[in-house]
Amino acid sequence: MPPLGQCCATGSLHTGTPTGTVEKVHGLDCYVAEAPGGQPKGVVVIIPDAFGWELPNNRILADCYAKEGNVKVYLPEFQGGWAPPMDVMISFKALSATGFWNQLYKIGHLAYCIRYLAPFLIANRAAVSEPRVFGFLKALKSNEAKDLSIATAGFCWGGPFVTRLCWNGAENKTDEGKQVTVCGFVAHPSNLTYPGDIEKVVLPYAVAASEHDQMMSPAQAKQTEEILKKKTEESKGKGVEHEFVMYHGAHHGFAVRADEDDKEEAERGKRAEAQAVAWFNRWFSNKSLNV
Repeated sequence: MPPLGQCCATGSLHTGTPTGTVEKVHGLDCYVAEAPGGQPKGVVVIIPDAFGWELPNNRILADCYAKEGNVKVYLPEFQGGWAPPMDVMISFKALSATGFWNQLYKIGHLAYCIRYLAPFLIANRAAVSEPRVFGFLKALKSNEAKDLSIATAGFCWGGPFVTRLCWNGAENKTDEGKQVTVCGFVAHPSNLTYPGDIEKVVLPYAVAASEHDQMMSPAQAKQTEEILKKKTEESKGKGVEHEFVMYHGAHHGFAVRADEDDKEEAERGKRAEAQAVAWFNRWFSNKSLNV
């Protein structure tokens, strides 16, 4: 288990007011951000970190994707109501504090974190969450997005789902045989198996990696970059490429929960946002993958 200070619960809340709507989509509560230009170029589905669909940061990010890419964005409630409360981030930040009295306070903060994160991990184990995620995407592709391409974006907890969606498996096909996603983007993913999960990737797949991340060690990051580079060399002629960007100095969670008071970290978060939008637009315009 990674050190608590490096887990997905670190970070801070972002300022701003989400502008999307909350709807019921294929049985799930869902935050929806509309394309400002009317007809969207495509659809983006965000599979969030452990803080889920109600975290303001995730909703603000959905709005930014919609605005910058002219796409429709869905941020579903994939976690069955088990997302930890936002103030868990405060407790995790307290765990890294120094000083005698802070050491005593850490016992309470640690207990508070475990109180919420342990049930979350049990309630959202793969056997429970995978059918929910894959089922939603298949239904979306067969209905609202039947004539639009879908891109998927996964952060921390959501990273493994997007990775699997970029494999050549049944989870990436509707009952009619349509591909549910044309590309995937992951930022600081957790719970991946290296190198196996990366080696299985066949669809366009982009990674925004953080330099300081116990969920993806430096060795695993290097291995991931090398595998994706080799895959690109082998599949470029077939119209499939991959991307790996290392954000030096960044910490786990930076693409969603970067501290806005830390100008360098906040800037890295904005660069990851721009990376994702460019990636989506690139593959939405690739006619060979749009099915």
